[in-house]
Amino acid sequence: MAPATLNLIGPGRLGRSLTRLWHDAGVVTLQGVAGRRPAMVDEAIAFIGAGQAMALSDLPAAAFTLLATPDDALPGLVAQLLQAGILAADSVVLHASGAVGSEVLAPLRSAGVWVASVHPLKSFAQPAQAIQDFAGTWCGCEGDAIALTRLAPLFDVLGAHRLDITAQHKTLYHAGAVLACNDLVALMEAALRCMAAAGVPREQAWPALRPLVQGTLANLDRLGTHAALTGPIARGDTHTVARQLAATQALDPAVAQAYRSLGQLALQLAQLDAGQHQALAALLEAQP
Repeated sequence: MAPATLNLIGPGRLGRSLTRLWHDAGVVTLQGVAGRRPAMVDEAIAFIGAGQAMALSDLPAAAFTLLATPDDALPGLVAQLLQAGILAADSVVLHASGAVGSEVLAPLRSAGVWVASVHPLKSFAQPAQAIQDFAGTWCGCEGDAIALTRLAPLFDVLGAHRLDITAQHKTLYHAGAVLACNDLVALMEAALRCMAAAGVPREQAWPALRPLVQGTLANLDRLGTHAALTGPIARGDTHTVARQLAATQALDPAVAQAYRSLGQLALQLAQLDAGQHQALAALLEAQP
């Protein structure tokens, strides 16, 4: 079977990574790459090894059109596509946003196309690395059934796992992804600030903390969240929690608030007697 034709609109890290993977797998022929920044378009084409820089209005008809723009740009892009009249009837238009449902593309159905959203649960901070370890990535999928059926082979050939989600609950789905990925980075920054304030420089702190993080992830795999919880809240150690709250507040109120909020969630997992639970709950709810 001949590779399907593809246009890429939005040549950022995610768009160029997915397109490169499909190109290397031989399942698509990249036609046009459109974007607001010519330099980024050229970089994407060089990275993918295929495609031509084009204005959106000059894109040829394609079996698939990938919209990999920022979420806020999607409604305006939909209007531009309708005005340009470049979409082929019975083709598939997809976006890769985790926070926005496929219904943002609904006006495109008037052009006879099928719409969907497929969101890889993966960080694309470094596309060169992302394409090396994409296999095994879970992808949240929702949209028109025909679109999802046609997209399935494109993701299956990459070794991805497809996860059915609903547009109605996509905001919470993406919030979960943000907490697990983006906010993990912020949490590690908070940890590194605490270590630095304790006299442990970052170049030593991260190699010291990383095995702890990796061990925690391994425990989550084996035990789940309740059994994997350790530390002062799991032990009901009120005095330690109080001292750490005070120390983090003195260091940075934002770090202290993160400690407090995460402590409240940890307390929901901890198996403590009523007195320990009440004491910790009062401590974590108290405002500085």
